[in-house]
Amino acid sequence: MAGGYVKAKHQAAGHDGNFTDELETLFFKPTNAIEVDFYQKFSQSSRQEESEGINLSSWMPTFLGTLQLGFPENVSANAFLQSSDMEVPKNVASITNASSSSSIAANQEKPIIVLDNLLRKFKSPNIMDVKLGKVLHDDSCSEDKKSRLQKVSNDTTSGTLGFRICGLKIQKNELSIGLDTKFCESDDEDYVAVNKFYGRSLTADNVEDAFKMYFARDYLTQLQRESLCDVFQKRLMLLYNTLLDEDVRLISSSLLFIYEGDPSSWEELGDRHELLEANYDPDSSDSEDENAGSKCLSSLSLIDFAHSRHVPGQGYDENVVMGVESLLQIFSNISS
Repeated sequence: MAGGYVKAKHQAAGHDGNFTDELETLFFKPTNAIEVDFYQKFSQSSRQEESEGINLSSWMPTFLGTLQLGFPENVSANAFLQSSDMEVPKNVASITNASSSSSIAANQEKPIIVLDNLLRKFKSPNIMDVKLGKVLHDDSCSEDKKSRLQKVSNDTTSGTLGFRICGLKIQKNELSIGLDTKFCESDDEDYVAVNKFYGRSLTADNVEDAFKMYFARDYLTQLQRESLCDVFQKRLMLLYNTLLDEDVRLISSSLLFIYEGDPSSWEELGDRHELLEANYDPDSSDSEDENAGSKCLSSLSLIDFAHSRHVPGQGYDENVVMGVESLLQIFSNISS
């Protein structure tokens, strides 16, 4: 892996502070112990159930381990860095050093999960982050936060449809040009970043317009756009069936839609989509060449598990399944 780290680009939603390696093969995300435990649990179950078909981990980014943000109590940050062979990102070092002049208490440590970068196979990714569920809080939230999140749900498509668009990062197209400037900003010459307030402004009556805008890449043919809608609808059905077999509660998790906006990549790959992409394999001797260099035209992934948990024997998550059912209906409508 290259020695440097850079801020993650093309992020559709979520918190700042995520970064990648210079090759953009890996994704580093500051998180909490709950998300670490969730990834570890389903990473282990994936290895045990490889022959049993599609399971929840098939939809998750490949989990490669954790880094630690912070240092043990009474251990100098500088001494730790000097004694470690790890090349620590500059922004991580600045965060830890800002916390204390000489040491950081153990309870201030924050884990960083290391994941496969879902964008590594795309030249010009178009991204949409869709938060699942009507209930957006877990039992550990303060009463004030529960009230705020319940109001967000009541006032948006989270409450009516069980999902809400949290953000988009798309190449400019004929439909995005008409967006109100309070909902978006141009990221560079070709991209527009659509913020969470756009998704909150949508209703059950007009939310389909957002999906039409997402797929309105100017340089794709109508047939290519139709193939994208078709393959995402098939993926959603597969995911729906997967969720019915999983005893989990996915509070405030999201679906990440990605498709390739570069016409030459479509031509190179012959307009072919894989329903499920092969996971990143860090143990392959050719992993750097094969995994970083391979391409795909679209993908659907389940992300963000900071409030999620495994609940053996309690059945599937009706809160999330409702959202997937609504998405299936949306894709059926825009495909017809």
